[in-house]
Amino acid sequence: MAALQTIRNRGILLVSVIAFALFLFVIGDFLRGGEVLFQQSKQNVGEINGEKVSIQEYQDLTKEYQNFYEVMSQKSSFSEQELNQINDEAWNNYIQNTLIKKECDALGLAVTDEEVSEILKSGQSQFLQTPIFMNQQGRYDYANVQAFLNAYKEAKENGQLNSDIEKVYSYYMFAQKAIRNQLLAQKYQALLATSFLSNPVEAKVSFESRSNQTDILLAAVPMSSVADKDVNVTDEEIQKKYNDEKEKFALPQETRDIKFIDVVVTPSADDKAETEKDMNECSDKLAAAQNASEAGEVVRANSSILPYSNVLKAKEAFTLTGGNIRFTAISNLLDSVAVGTVTKPVYDASTNLYYTVKVIDKATKADSVLYRQIGIMGKDEADTSAKADSILNAIKGGASFKEIAKKYAQPGDSTWVTSAQFANAPLDEDNIKYINAIYNASKGEVIKLKFSNGSNVIIQVIDQKDFKPMYNVAAVVKSLEFSNETFNNEYNKFSSFVSANQSVKALEDNAAKNGYTVYPVENLSSASHNIYNIKGTHDALRWVFENAEVGNISEIYDCGDHNHLMVVALTGINEKGYYSLDKVKEYVKQQIVNDKKAEKIIASAKNAKDFASAAKIANAVTDTVRNITFAAPTFVRSINASESVLSAAASKAQNGKFVGPVKGNYGVYMFQVINKNKTAEKFDAKAEQATAAQNISRSAFYGIMQVLTKKANITDTRYKFF
Repeated sequence: MAALQTIRNRGILLVSVIAFALFLFVIGDFLRGGEVLFQQSKQNVGEINGEKVSIQEYQDLTKEYQNFYEVMSQKSSFSEQELNQINDEAWNNYIQNTLIKKECDALGLAVTDEEVSEILKSGQSQFLQTPIFMNQQGRYDYANVQAFLNAYKEAKENGQLNSDIEKVYSYYMFAQKAIRNQLLAQKYQALLATSFLSNPVEAKVSFESRSNQTDILLAAVPMSSVADKDVNVTDEEIQKKYNDEKEKFALPQETRDIKFIDVVVTPSADDKAETEKDMNECSDKLAAAQNASEAGEVVRANSSILPYSNVLKAKEAFTLTGGNIRFTAISNLLDSVAVGTVTKPVYDASTNLYYTVKVIDKATKADSVLYRQIGIMGKDEADTSAKADSILNAIKGGASFKEIAKKYAQPGDSTWVTSAQFANAPLDEDNIKYINAIYNASKGEVIKLKFSNGSNVIIQVIDQKDFKPMYNVAAVVKSLEFSNETFNNEYNKFSSFVSANQSVKALEDNAAKNGYTVYPVENLSSASHNIYNIKGTHDALRWVFENAEVGNISEIYDCGDHNHLMVVALTGINEKGYYSLDKVKEYVKQQIVNDKKAEKIIASAKNAKDFASAAKIANAVTDTVRNITFAAPTFVRSINASESVLSAAASKAQNGKFVGPVKGNYGVYMFQVINKNKTAEKFDAKAEQATAAQNISRSAFYGIMQVLTKKANITDTRYKFF
């Protein structure tokens, strides 16, 4: 009873404890759920119409596009800039396709499998124009597509799929999807086009706007002729102008303002001396090499940028290109250097490369060779050799090459090879033997080769053309690079500066005296792939958008190709919506200044009644401008600017009439019409109406896509994963 009484007395407390425990249980689940949601949000790259786009979706998408371009261009890798362009194209197309599909779903528009199949059969799509699906005439051939699909199916069933087959199959599946999206967009655009009509009057006006031409005598007074100090602009005027034209300053996505210091690490004098010492040693070793094999070993041992192969190559093979660099020093000297000569090391400042060269051989050879071959692999080396000798003797005796090839289940077709095909390819000993045999053989000669795996090949050279000088050259080419010590010294110096200047003002006040420059970047977008076009600034970009507050100074980032050091300061956040007046104040003010300058110029020209009096106005520059049309802005040579208002005024004015003053964006204009004429183009009302309708349709589609994009409330946080 005492126990029960105790429970009764403490009942309220117990209920409170239980309730609190339940609360902790529920809130714990909530917090854990929130943590999961937070982790999920970190795995998203953006949002379209409220739908999250996961990193996995985005990576799958970009992988498809990269694979597509690899197959289309026959390239296996891309530069960072090329990858950025491909990934942006994938993202932008995904946005457009998503927005169009939503509209088409609501309208009941769709693309059938039959429509896609028709395009696949005809090949009428840029997504199908790859060499893989083309015939010998260089045209798309659906039979090649079907043959590939059958080969893919057979390889898959037999477990023999390889990366090349899968790459082409992925390309084909992507092409189908892209064609479907393209057809849907075309249907949507066609539907929009039916909402806009062109008529004979509009067609006539459009034709005359480009076919009617006007010649004028022009007197132009540039806005710059009135000094800024002679124009007064109040804050009230700036505010009013901003309010009146606020839509000009729309900001669809949040952006950031930053300031940064970029330190480019360069080789020191000691680094240069060490590189020159290494290059002199390389030159001595090339001179001491007794044969091509030893010279090649010197090139390989010193990791030359220009690899060596013991074959004759055209001069162009010794030109190095990459990025904005084109290194032609070696190819330029080949004609003037004798066989056996070794050049002293030379530094090419334009490419930052050292080079030393040994010319091993020179000869005039055909650059292009037409040949055919039969490969032989017997039970063992003796059997293989015997079969090869038999084939060789038979062909030399007059037997049909093609008929023998058929017996060995080979086509025996001829093919052209050019030196450009192997100029920069890595070649093993078998490759070198093969190339030398083809290029050293005479026209019509039949030869036998044995490879390291025991196989034999019979080669017949059928034709040769494009004879030119060819060169066998061993060259050691090295970049002048900074040492780790140089990098560490630069880093330590910069780190000391940053540590002592932990505010934006301090960085700006003290940068110059320490040999640094502070660079401003305004309106940095989260869609940017880098800062100031410097490679490898992804971490800095993430810091700007994820972790920084205004006024913060970042850590030092190692950027570029491990040759840039960067520190970033966040100086402003521009919220989505509109640029603030402070942000665009100078621009708005300049517009008002120009308006007031124009008023002053117009006032000074009030008594100008003809071209002669207009030409006498202070600061007027005169010119004759011909072939002005309403359809295009007029380029004013004397002011170096294009003015649409001048095109409209001149096109409207009658022949012989004086007009002025006319306010433009860059000056005030007065002119006299001296001639009116027409181009030789003939008016075709039907064609003109069709063109006008197409132009309207394109403009409407572009405008509607802008509206849909704005309504979709798109966010782009791909920078987290760049």
